Amino acid sequence: MSGSASQKLSFQAMVFVACLFPFYILAATLTNSAAVLTDLLATSFDLTSLTTCWLVLRIAHGREKGRFAYGLGKLENLAELMIAVLQVVLVVIAGTRAIHGLLNPEHVSGALLGLGVTAVAAVGNVYLNRKARRVAEETHSPVIAAQARVHLVSAVSSGSVFVVTVITSSFSVDWIAYLDPLASFVVIALMIYNIFEMLTNSIGSLLDQAIGEAGQLRILRALASHFDDFEELGDIRTRQHGGKMMVDLHLGFDADWSVGQARAAAAAIRAAVVREFAEAGDDVEVSIVLIPRAAEPADAPVAA
Repeated sequence: MSGSASQKLSFQAMVFVACLFPFYILAATLTNSAAVLTDLLATSFDLTSLTTCWLVLRIAHGREKGRFAYGLGKLENLAELMIAVLQVVLVVIAGTRAIHGLLNPEHVSGALLGLGVTAVAAVGNVYLNRKARRVAEETHSPVIAAQARVHLVSAVSSGSVFVVTVITSSFSVDWIAYLDPLASFVVIALMIYNIFEMLTNSIGSLLDQAIGEAGQLRILRALASHFDDFEELGDIRTRQHGGKMMVDLHLGFDADWSVGQARAAAAAIRAAVVREFAEAGDDVEVSIVLIPRAAEPADAPVAA
């Protein structure tokens, strides 16, 4: 999946939410529903996060891509972290309104527009979630993965608000009034889940976390297939961020080999590692670092 396809998806999602947003504001104004207001706040978060996703993808696949090959991966994780922080603020606002609704329950009125908007939002976000998940699997982009979670949370929250609003606006039983603020807490719980997922992913990637066990086994399998091509195995250093995986292999080669022989062996090992990851649908950048002999400079890279 190309970068342009990812940008197109983010742009479509951003336009969809932007078109819904004015109707959400009007619906929240016309009704006294805490659930509709919470969904409005969640939608404002959606609009901000999707706009951020689109801007980050434009930068990541723009003219500066070659200059910031590694830093743009960090930019995706920083954007995800910023989105999570913003959602914390919205959770506090929505939680305050929901608690007020529990202490002072009111029957919902004037919810017709809110029903229409939440129904459209639920259906649209289900469609966009499926599309974003497919793109995220193909691109391994944390921004698109975060966008898929945004659509999932939005679809569930809008669907919950729709169902509860139908019930609360159709019946006048006293206890029914409590369902509206309770629906707000459902939306808030989903937002908190989204915050946790974003923080876990972004912070781990910003700290250059190592590749998982499955990736480590792929590296060892590739090295085993070329066991006779090197004499010494040093450090195996791995890291991943921004959907990128990087592997540094510290290897020692036969002292009697020429530079050309060492380069050929390094290239073969590098290709084997790349092939192992490609079979699992992952992209990886591999660097071979020569373990120095006494007369050689430390960490001299061997072109692969």
